[in-house]
Amino acid sequence: MSATAGGYVVYDCDIGNDDAWGLLMLIKGERLFHKLSLTGQQFEGISSRRPYKILGITCVQGNTTVDNCAKNALRVLESVDRLDIPVYKGCTNPILPRTWTRDRLFHGQDGFGDIPDLPEASNANTHKEHAVNMMYSFVCQYPKMVDFLLVGPLTNFAMCINMYGSDFLDKVGNIWIMGGNYRGKGNITKSAEFNFMMDPEAAHIVLESVDKPVSLLPWETCIDGDMNLEMEWRLNVLGKVDSKAIRLMNAVEEAILVSKGFVRWIVCDAVLVAAYCFPQLAITRSRLYHATVELTGTHTRAQMVLDHLRRNKENTCVILEIHKQHYKDIISWAGGLYTDNEIIEVMKV
Repeated sequence: MSATAGGYVVYDCDIGNDDAWGLLMLIKGERLFHKLSLTGQQFEGISSRRPYKILGITCVQGNTTVDNCAKNALRVLESVDRLDIPVYKGCTNPILPRTWTRDRLFHGQDGFGDIPDLPEASNANTHKEHAVNMMYSFVCQYPKMVDFLLVGPLTNFAMCINMYGSDFLDKVGNIWIMGGNYRGKGNITKSAEFNFMMDPEAAHIVLESVDKPVSLLPWETCIDGDMNLEMEWRLNVLGKVDSKAIRLMNAVEEAILVSKGFVRWIVCDAVLVAAYCFPQLAITRSRLYHATVELTGTHTRAQMVLDHLRRNKENTCVILEIHKQHYKDIISWAGGLYTDNEIIEVMKV
């Protein structure tokens, strides 16, 4: 795809199973929107989505180590024959050292459930350049054309802001974040969402530095109604698709989710990618707020705080509600249960 044909995307992640589903969806979207751009087709469901090219996957500490994140990214890319997409290792630690210890590693030590016979990924496709430097390099090469999908802790992006300041931010396209919470519900502490808690200072830096509102999917939006997706449907319907990618994800999610007795299937990072790719289809309610992050609270460190008094300039478009059936259609397409033509029919509704 030429630079004039559309935009570009960087996928910043800490790959566990949810990041992996988001990456699979993003790759499917790259192909679909390029195809539609060649035919000139326009539908209500994607009226604002231009075709894009994935410039790279940048890895950050979070669900697992940066090294394991890179390996998992390569496993996903290999499963869909897309090892042409470069993978870059980023920050291995949060901006400030943690003063707390994690009780458990939900995704296992390696981020993919510690499966003994999981296929090894070749490090030959991991590029030597640091992820933070590549973020800056990308926006310099394509100013205002690179969107960032940030689905892990915000360490890499915050470090890029700290290093390059407005020279970086002024060149960035759109910023989409999966993280934070808007009603104080936590999933790693009683009041903090995982991605923000893994590096609260980074989340604070990003929200306090941006000049235009970021699109942010909080934890509560992902768990409200559980997107009507059950593990039984995931395993016995979507899981029956005969592809290398689904066989990989079946093994990973049986180790991470089925072993823990989960009956609902929630993959937040894929929800963010669905909202990015199909904003008119996926997002049913959103609202602008000024958002910041509590850094010193005894019980509320890393909690996202919204300015309901409207005293500060809005910096965040908080996605408050997702269309559950459309999301199910989109994830079905991402997993290969629906064809491109079938998801196009959904866009026509």
